[in-house]
Amino acid sequence: MNGELMLKLAKKHLGTIIVIGLLVGVLSSFGLIVTQKKFRANSDVLVVQNQQGFSDYYALSKSAEYLTGVLVESIYSEKFLEELEATKIVSVSFLPQNKLDRLKEWSKIVRISKNSNVGILNIEVFGDNQKQVLEISNAVLAVLTTRNSLFLGQGQNVEIRILSGPIFEKNPSLTNIFLAGFGGLIIGILLSLLWIFYEIEFGAYKNISPISSLHNNSLQGLTPEEQTERNAMEYWKNRQ
Repeated sequence: MNGELMLKLAKKHLGTIIVIGLLVGVLSSFGLIVTQKKFRANSDVLVVQNQQGFSDYYALSKSAEYLTGVLVESIYSEKFLEELEATKIVSVSFLPQNKLDRLKEWSKIVRISKNSNVGILNIEVFGDNQKQVLEISNAVLAVLTTRNSLFLGQGQNVEIRILSGPIFEKNPSLTNIFLAGFGGLIIGILLSLLWIFYEIEFGAYKNISPISSLHNNSLQGLTPEEQTERNAMEYWKNRQ
């Protein structure tokens, strides 16, 4: 690929590239708004393993990492849904009856991110209304704080502490909409440049060299006699 020709074509089609980028950006933002749940609740919990007289902090850190990993996997299990229903805080009747579909839908509703080194979990719950996301969040926190031994085992001396939440907000946030739009803009520009690359390598500009392209462009606007004279000058210049 010739970078000089690509740069020239990019400048020539700059307006089109920007329009395509903006269009993809708008579609990305719109797609995010349409496909996402309307509401979200955030909660942060801390996994604490009480070890009296134990000073090996590296071992404690690895233990916290293991325990948070177990909790994350447990939240997406059928057993966790059973305990969620048992809290009487929320009914899981909104989930499909089929076990596979049930777990898939649940994984879309609850999103967990973790800082394993310090044993902190961030729990995001998505739903169609404020009441639903708050009830689900409270039920999840109730299971984690009062029934964690079902997933971590007895005698672990583990305590789950709620650091914050559930904090309710509309979804998606303006920040996420902006990031989706900006990401779409970049993708649109890259796709346009990829199209130019394709045209140079395999399309209409395949057999056009940048020198001849620039030369032909410089002849535009000249009379036939001036073009002949310019061609002659270029010929003798190349001969020398």
